[in-house]
Amino acid sequence: MMKVVKSGDRVKLLCEAKLEDGEVCYRWDKENPLELVVGEGSFFPAAEEKMINMKEGETKTITLEPDEAFGFYMEELVLEVPKDLFREKANLREGTRVRITTPSGRVFFGTIKEVKKDSVILDLNHPLAGKRIILTITVISIG
Repeated sequence: MMKVVKSGDRVKLLCEAKLEDGEVCYRWDKENPLELVVGEGSFFPAAEEKMINMKEGETKTITLEPDEAFGFYMEELVLEVPKDLFREKANLREGTRVRITTPSGRVFFGTIKEVKKDSVILDLNHPLAGKRIILTITVISIG
């Protein structure tokens, strides 16, 4: 009898994640497959749910809405922060992904939108926030 994916199964997958314009943002291939336990939520929970009942060798295309993928884009996550929060002030350039640690020890990742004299406009949204993600998944093995 052909195995089908059930919640709790460890699976190996080939997976390609694309944006609606066709740009590939992530790819897991035979040399580097995506391995996960279905239902644990370590991948996109909505995609894990749609893998249930897939067979070994089966390929499925799953479209994830922004709230099922990297979340909606939120303007309130665009902040003006003092340059003093950054160790290497000379390397602050628009479009650069940065990591900042607050005085309390919390770590945030963001993208620099604008560099001003004493501050930086920082976007803490995930770079793919607000975007629909199209996954093409092939189940390589179950168990």
